[in-house]
Amino acid sequence: MYTLNKNGTFILKNTKINSNIYITPFATDTHMHLLSFGQKLSDPDLEFKNENEIRYILEKELQKNRDTIILRGWSEETFRPEKNFLNKISSVKPILLIRRCGHIGIVNNVFFEKFTFEKFPQYINISENLITEKALEEFYEKNGYYTNIRESYETAKNYLLAKGYGFIHSEDIHGITPYDLPYENKELCIYEKIAVNSYKELENYYSLGYFVKHHSVKVYLDGSFGGRTACLKENYSDSSSKGVLTWEDEELKKVINFCENKNLHLAAHAIGDNAAEQFISVNEEVKPKQNHRMIHAAMLSDLQIQRIKNINIIADMQPAFIKSDEKILPARLGNRINMTYRFGDIYKNNIRLFLSSDAPVEIPDWERDVITLKNLGLPLDFILKTILLSPEKIDNFNRTESIEKQRLIFRENPFENFTSPEKEIS
Repeated sequence: MYTLNKNGTFILKNTKINSNIYITPFATDTHMHLLSFGQKLSDPDLEFKNENEIRYILEKELQKNRDTIILRGWSEETFRPEKNFLNKISSVKPILLIRRCGHIGIVNNVFFEKFTFEKFPQYINISENLITEKALEEFYEKNGYYTNIRESYETAKNYLLAKGYGFIHSEDIHGITPYDLPYENKELCIYEKIAVNSYKELENYYSLGYFVKHHSVKVYLDGSFGGRTACLKENYSDSSSKGVLTWEDEELKKVINFCENKNLHLAAHAIGDNAAEQFISVNEEVKPKQNHRMIHAAMLSDLQIQRIKNINIIADMQPAFIKSDEKILPARLGNRINMTYRFGDIYKNNIRLFLSSDAPVEIPDWERDVITLKNLGLPLDFILKTILLSPEKIDNFNRTESIEKQRLIFRENPFENFTSPEKEIS
């Protein structure tokens, strides 16, 4: 049999029963929200539901013994709920419905009677009952998000292992602390990113010991294309808005310097080209020694790609977004759509690439992503090495040793012909 080593080469290994099989580690997803994904699998899902279906789901949820109803998944393609719709369903129990992207929530009137927002009022639209970006984080921080942390973890873990995932870069600290994370077992190797909304919050989390075990910081520089909160250099084609930039340059510089001084890896959410510009420019000024990460890197100019290459930023991108965004991007961006999801140009410029799902926004499926990128013209060996090996440079999980406990088994060389592997856990 042949075993994939850390250099990305299949090495012949003699065994008592030799067979022409190819063994690799389990796959890595470098950006998801693992507990939120588990909750999505457990809760009623609003994705692709129309008005009547969402009404039916909410009426069922009202019968349960929950103080507040929080559900996720709606999008404009099928039905965008509004405050009057929610007010008719309940004037007593607070309801929060979160768009599939996770960056916008719509609530009923009673929600604002029960919950207050002091830290980030600029992200509240009272007239439309909208809560966005940092205001959503403030709500989670005060009131929690997860119904059952242990159940959400077990549900997500079982799904991911069955799909052949063994390594996850997650971000889960919403209304909980790192000490609440149920990640004590080793079935999944989890690299946790701690999200912060300000430099002061970063300092506070550090003083509380959050980074003793976890070594990555997450910041959100903007929102999403779907919610029109991704920050663009020019207005959206279907709006007078350019989106939202959620950090000031000077504060972001302080975060990068802090990460450099404390040997922490920074992962910055940047979808729009203006958010990407901010992260690139600040890195150019600070000149960090570490390779920090731009999560999404969804909209980039030719010049920005060259600058990313020059300062060695990692691009953490989601192949599934190509398909899921194809219905909205022509309206949102017009002819700027050719600046989005430039996997081929990232590869051609030899920029370090990570691949992920952003679950629960998308369902994790690394085999689907392999086919997507292969159809774009990226070489199979590059795609598979990126999914199976590359993240070890950041998370330091030993993929070679992991093969003893869990392995993918291909019946032919996957670098030459990709077929779905067997998933084996011992």
